[in-house]
Amino acid sequence: MKDKKSKTKICFIARGLTRGGVQRFIVNLLEQFENYNDYAFYIFTDRQDFINKFKKLNVVYIRNEYKLFWDYIKSPIVINKIKPDWIIYPKNIIPITHLMLKAKKINIITDLGYFEKSINAYKFSDVLYMKSLMRLSCKIADKTIAISDSTKQDIIKYLKISSLKIRVVHLGVEKEFKPITNNQKLNIIKQKYNIKIPFIFYCGLLSPRKNILRALKAFNGIKDRIPHNFYIASGKSWGSSSVTKYIQENLKGRVKTLPFLSEEELVGMYSLADLYVYPSLYEGFGLPILEAQACGCSVLTSNVTSCPEIAGEGAYMIDPYSERKIKKGILKILSNKKYRKELVEKGFINAKKYRWEKTTKEILKLCK
Repeated sequence: MKDKKSKTKICFIARGLTRGGVQRFIVNLLEQFENYNDYAFYIFTDRQDFINKFKKLNVVYIRNEYKLFWDYIKSPIVINKIKPDWIIYPKNIIPITHLMLKAKKINIITDLGYFEKSINAYKFSDVLYMKSLMRLSCKIADKTIAISDSTKQDIIKYLKISSLKIRVVHLGVEKEFKPITNNQKLNIIKQKYNIKIPFIFYCGLLSPRKNILRALKAFNGIKDRIPHNFYIASGKSWGSSSVTKYIQENLKGRVKTLPFLSEEELVGMYSLADLYVYPSLYEGFGLPILEAQACGCSVLTSNVTSCPEIAGEGAYMIDPYSERKIKKGILKILSNKKYRKELVEKGFINAKKYRWEKTTKEILKLCK
């Protein structure tokens, strides 16, 4: 560790943040950085709202007119002037032009769904770009971080990177995710969105890999056996048209889509719901599982990729490709209050193991 007069300089790339788990990960990490005085942090971003968001971090705003130009031309020129000791890349890729930078590099791999052709996870252009550069990025990196053991195994499988070079660092869940018991706050949310109790909940993208269409088909098959409505909180996303069409044709009156929710509203929906469904076909981590558990909501999730690893014993696991098993899981949880309570209790215990303080500490340990 350097002395106080010459702090370790860490540059962090935070370009192109969209709503979702990766943005939540990055924002929480940056907020935790403010608690460390032994480092000089430089945050490179195209987000103007970051300029005054962080008190102790040096925010370097670079206007983003074209993302490849930002990544490959603009950012390395500015970073080179700072001469950092370390650069952290939190979105799978290290631009080739950054080879000119003498700093040591950490590449964080959050998702290898690009290599799973059958799940149709991303647009073709995104798949082509990521598959072309992810392996090279890990080879360039001095250290590679996987956000789950499942992701580590996929890095070894698809990118052919030695396990010795990969460190698993789990993500966290914010302390704000806890049950809301204030009925006044809950009533405000119910009235604002016309929420009817009881209900099943999902929050996230509607892209094919999230598997919400199959979950809705399962719900459609049992909707006459349960009183629950199904609320989906999601903005527009790639591949969502089939989900929207199915709801319109088959589930009007029982399924309602909600707009982007504030964090307090999201916590409220977790607190009100009887069940959170997360039948994803592929996850690098699966933050919503922990968020729901921390808020006291029972969880049904997939038995594939990182979902069982992150959920622990606090969720009912299903084969995400089987409508029959999704039906069976929903009915078991909603018809058996004792079992649902057990899931909630185990979920609470599990979620407590994941904290952003721990995530940040483990990442910064590598910057030595």
